[in-house]
Amino acid sequence: MKSKFYQILFLSILMVGIYSCTNDDDGLPNSKSEKDFVWKAMNLWYYWQTEVEDLADDRFQSESDYQSFLNSFQTQELFQHLLYDYGNTDRFSWIVSDYRTLQNQFAGINKTFGMDYGLVIQNTNSNSVFGYVQYVLPNSPAAQAGFSRGDIFTRINGTALTTSNYASLLGNSTASFRLAYFQNGELIETNEEKTLTRTELQENPIYLTKVIEISGQKIGYLVYNGFRANYNDELNQAIMELESQGISDLILDLRYNGGGSVQTATYLGSMITGQFTNQAFSSLHYNHKMDQNNETYRFADIAKWYDNNLNPIGTFPMEKLNLNRVFILTTGNSASASEMLISCLEPYIDVVTIGTKTYGKTVGSITLYDSPSTYFTQDNNLNPNHTIAMQPIVFAYKNSQNQSGPTHGISPMYEVNELHYLENLPELGELNEPLLATALNQILGPVAPILSPSTIQTSKIGSSQSLNRFGTEMYLDKGIILQP
Repeated sequence: MKSKFYQILFLSILMVGIYSCTNDDDGLPNSKSEKDFVWKAMNLWYYWQTEVEDLADDRFQSESDYQSFLNSFQTQELFQHLLYDYGNTDRFSWIVSDYRTLQNQFAGINKTFGMDYGLVIQNTNSNSVFGYVQYVLPNSPAAQAGFSRGDIFTRINGTALTTSNYASLLGNSTASFRLAYFQNGELIETNEEKTLTRTELQENPIYLTKVIEISGQKIGYLVYNGFRANYNDELNQAIMELESQGISDLILDLRYNGGGSVQTATYLGSMITGQFTNQAFSSLHYNHKMDQNNETYRFADIAKWYDNNLNPIGTFPMEKLNLNRVFILTTGNSASASEMLISCLEPYIDVVTIGTKTYGKTVGSITLYDSPSTYFTQDNNLNPNHTIAMQPIVFAYKNSQNQSGPTHGISPMYEVNELHYLENLPELGELNEPLLATALNQILGPVAPILSPSTIQTSKIGSSQSLNRFGTEMYLDKGIILQP
């Protein structure tokens, strides 16, 4: 049976009019402290709430017992302590000191060098690490310095990259990159260095749209690097460009797409198909306290249009390709909403995956603010005493067959590892780029040349995406109202 204290505590969250933790300084229904906010919001929303002993509804017998528990932690320590099987089952929840930085990341605004890179152990018997450029953003510091896909670097500010220091070295605001290259399987370091300073950029996730015409057939190729709601219209324009040229097949390159908006993933599924309007695409499932918010996302004809502040500003009709199959390129960087798209299209059309195993994330989050009057879900009536916000896991998704995606990643039907081509890694969209060439050959037969793989013995351990806590998020769009 729940304790009398917890009954009062829980009602104080749900009934703002009698909220017991009023801040005496401003009269608003704020939490007493950062830690008070962390515990109450996690108790209400966290997907694994029942699995965490210190989030139990009857955990505390008195107010003093509760405060004593909170005071035994720093805020960050408390949040981490409340996560279920941290680093294994939950390796996704996180907390930020300033919600405004988080909101910028939703819109794709970050301080960046302007290039996406992979991080690789040089060989199995070494802790030495090198980075290779996966793609470069136009008009970015990296582009201006002349970086291009396939460039390799081994040192930052003169210090060799290792498994223990790469995160801190690559976290610098200014960095000098020592260049290297592979020759006959050997990594050779040069004396050339390029210095970059981070700048605030907004990345357009539609990186490349292209129609490849071979043997009288037109194949659409789309490199899509993030399911961002404020680019829904641009995504629709890319699909319209492909549809207008009469493509017979689509190769969707999600190899560097860490995820994003659940709704945008549903929209892209709707654009690829078109013949399943109003049928179930995916369903979201919350904890037992919040299961009234369980929702089915459906294939649609109309999409929402958002500004860069992620406020809805209108709607538009979606373009449709009406395809019965799609070829999707994947790597370990393909996460969350990318995996959702694959899993939720599979009951309806043939989904052919090419590349390497995906990241393995079947759960998603919402942003929780210290705003009890909105049940911690909106950024109004915020506690003025701090700016922290949380991005904890609050739901899991399933496809229309009530199946969850593989928690350890989706294995490709055709395995192709771009690490085996680092001696001469073609640009994205070139016909001999190994993953694209494999897809073209599956569609048309042996028409695209494939480079011979090298014998380089390497293992990828991370990327610029993995160094960004927002890099593998799956989330609900701003403005969606969840009910207590």
